[in-house]
Amino acid sequence: MYCKMGRLDRARKVFDEMRERDIVSWNAIIGGLSKDGDYCEGLMFFGKMQNGVNGIVPNSVTLLNLFPALCKLEDVKLCKSVHGFVIRRKFRSEVYNGLIDVYAKCGSIEDARTVFDGMRGRDDVSWGTIMAGYVHNGCFSEVLELFDEMKGKNGVMNKVSVVSSSTAASELRDLEKGKEIHACAIQNDIDSDGVVATSLMTMYVKCGELGMATELFRELEEKDLVAWSALIAGLVQSGFPKEAVSLFREMLQEKLKPNSVTLLSVFSICAELSQHRVGKSVHCYSLKAGIDSEVATGNSLASMYAKWGFFSQALTVFHKIRHKNVVSWNSLINGYAQNGKTQQAIELYRELMLSGMKPDSETIVGVLPACAISRQLYLGMCVHGLIIKSGFVSDCHVKNALIDMYAKCDRLSFAETLFNELDFTKDEVSWNAIISGYVHNSCFREALSAFCRMKYEGLKPSTISIVSVIPAVSHLSALPQGMAIHACAVQMGFQSITRIGNVFIDMYAKCGRVDLSERYFDEMENKDTVTWNTMLAGYAVHGHTARAVTLFSNMRKKNVSLDSVTFLSVLSACRHGGLVEEGKKIFYSMNDDFHIEPKLEHYACIVDLLGRSGLFSEILDLIEKMPLEPDAAIWGALLGACRMHSNSDLAEMALNNLVRLEPVNPAHYVGLSNIYAQSGKWVEAKTARLKLTDAGLKKIPGRSWI
Repeated sequence: MYCKMGRLDRARKVFDEMRERDIVSWNAIIGGLSKDGDYCEGLMFFGKMQNGVNGIVPNSVTLLNLFPALCKLEDVKLCKSVHGFVIRRKFRSEVYNGLIDVYAKCGSIEDARTVFDGMRGRDDVSWGTIMAGYVHNGCFSEVLELFDEMKGKNGVMNKVSVVSSSTAASELRDLEKGKEIHACAIQNDIDSDGVVATSLMTMYVKCGELGMATELFRELEEKDLVAWSALIAGLVQSGFPKEAVSLFREMLQEKLKPNSVTLLSVFSICAELSQHRVGKSVHCYSLKAGIDSEVATGNSLASMYAKWGFFSQALTVFHKIRHKNVVSWNSLINGYAQNGKTQQAIELYRELMLSGMKPDSETIVGVLPACAISRQLYLGMCVHGLIIKSGFVSDCHVKNALIDMYAKCDRLSFAETLFNELDFTKDEVSWNAIISGYVHNSCFREALSAFCRMKYEGLKPSTISIVSVIPAVSHLSALPQGMAIHACAVQMGFQSITRIGNVFIDMYAKCGRVDLSERYFDEMENKDTVTWNTMLAGYAVHGHTARAVTLFSNMRKKNVSLDSVTFLSVLSACRHGGLVEEGKKIFYSMNDDFHIEPKLEHYACIVDLLGRSGLFSEILDLIEKMPLEPDAAIWGALLGACRMHSNSDLAEMALNNLVRLEPVNPAHYVGLSNIYAQSGKWVEAKTARLKLTDAGLKKIPGRSWI
């Protein structure tokens, strides 16, 4: 009685006062100790009952009460000692079933299988237990092999067998086997059981059969919170976030209160879809339910706010978590890094190290990109040292992040050394990292070579692979290779992806084939602002002014969202085509019609446009009224116009400003000297050349291919 009430102190007192103890009293105290978490005490009493003056032989109940303690202690040697006792006493199958479970939960699945194979009278519990043991140890293929063997021997499937088999099919994404398991569940009349149905439902979701999963869910007579949570989690993990949000709202309408498991899935969805309103509402619910400070809920909440870039809220949640773990820190470090807040990510990493908590591989993968972006090579190398000490060097994700960090910190040789290590099993991300590293370091031929090697080694390029290698094609004007990569993208089914379309439009334009860019642009169904801007820039660079202006006009008619890049491209086109009035109209419409403040590059473009037409008074008026301090590009554009129109007085003013901004650039002095020479002012031309010599500068000599 006292054991069942959880009053072990009273139970021990009564047990110690007993003059004579029988098997029932020993079983009760051993079972009570195991259940209450006193596992070592339970084992000690198991020894005592046999070693006393009136030693009592344990029975099957004793062993079944002892097994939970063995599972928790995870001591295989102890398991084998008990196993030896079981063999000597020749117990029934229920004890052997318990042994299978104990070995599996202690991580010794081979011993569990030995027990199973040695059993003469296997029942449905034996099959279910060994299957569950394999699932516990992540051996999913073995589970399905057992399922086939059991079917072949006309074994009866119970709930544990079905749940274990469907879990294995789910993890292996084996839809056909999953359907076979579902058929067995129907045949054994257990498909309507809540646990079985939930397991089958999860399997269908993970195998991409959303319709079947939903149908199973709708057929459930009593949908408990576990079923709702399972389907929501399954939808999230399988890439159906919108459907998951819809189901969550439906669950709330059914007056069901979500638990922390449900909330973890919902926070994950809200983070991915930027569902600010839903996320904040669910946060309020977690506050009222008092589960916001639980570590798992707090971590998920902090991660959600960090991914949105709401760092004050993320920090508030972080500080409220009572017992922070490394995942808590990772949530913020990754959030900062992903939102470009590299310094904050690095500072938080330092705080983590000072707190005494050990970083895990997720921490490393979060902080290394921050080191890469902020070019903090020394810190990156320190992290590399920690990786070696902590044994993370064999982790593929960690090594990929290291390769990326060294490449972006201009230590390409280090990145290559890591990449070429013989024991490194490269994945698609590894190849993407080295390809983008080559491009970053202007090693364009090496980038193309790496892309070809990746395909030769049997890895399929992803969208990131294509986007990473195309800049190398553009810089080399390697049109044949670009067309081959285009064919590869089509073969992989990427042609409908907007981002892929954008890079090919840009690549063809930079390779001089605007006609192919134009054809690809016209064929694209899903265009975004970048698509239009890329085509516009292609027209501008190749001097197709009329086409650029027409395209800009079409953008306005189709209500495409215009940005500063759009205006820079169309102004550049107007500049090349000498469309002064059109250019001025477009420039002033930026602020007046679209509320986009012109940047320095826009002013430089319009100054160059006006300067080519000799409209110097308008240029001076524009420079005087502009809200920004003119930079070297603006004064350089003015100097170029002065040279074109031999305006030596204004050129001197432009040069003075250029020298102030870029005092060591010899081109400015040479440009002024040439302007004076064109105007016949030879003394002034000589003076400009002397200023060049006095400043200790030299004109960089020109070169010719001839």
